[in-house]
Amino acid sequence: MKKILFLLCFCLIYAQEETTNVIQCNAIFNARKDEILAQLQELEEKKQSLETLQKAGDELFAEREKKLKDQEQKLEESKKEIEKKEIALQQSQKESEERVKKILKQNEEILRQIRDESDNKIAQTYAKMKDSKAAMILNDLTPSQAANILFHLKPQEIGKILAKMDPQKAAKLTELLKEGPPFDKSNMQNEENKPLI
Repeated sequence: MKKILFLLCFCLIYAQEETTNVIQCNAIFNARKDEILAQLQELEEKKQSLETLQKAGDELFAEREKKLKDQEQKLEESKKEIEKKEIALQQSQKESEERVKKILKQNEEILRQIRDESDNKIAQTYAKMKDSKAAMILNDLTPSQAANILFHLKPQEIGKILAKMDPQKAAKLTELLKEGPPFDKSNMQNEENKPLI
């Protein structure tokens, strides 16, 4: 029985220690419980702050994305407008070039008519001259100038004037007349500055 008593005492002491340990654990837990609750409350507040920040960030991102899309649309519209203006400008430039070409062609025709009229008047003047006088004057002109004047005369008048000229000079003019206008060709450049005399 001593043994049982001893065991009971031991168990009682041990149980008391355990109870003390449990009470101490409960006291520590209760003390820590408030601290843990405070930390949980702090974590909850941080979580809410993060959610608020994330929501604000998402709204800001959505707003910026909308602005970017609006700017892209404006840029696309500007690009299309510029392309339209470029096409219109090219069309206008093409029309202007065609008008300029037409005007140049008309001016060239007018100049040709003026030259022909001038050449005809000069030719008429030479046709009214005596053959020998016309031959002398043509000798002093460049071959292309003389050929141009002779070209506008009648064949009989050309023959009479060439007959009064030096045979070599007449032959040179005959070659030029045979080639036809324009008489101021590049192969005649060297002879342009030399009179027929």
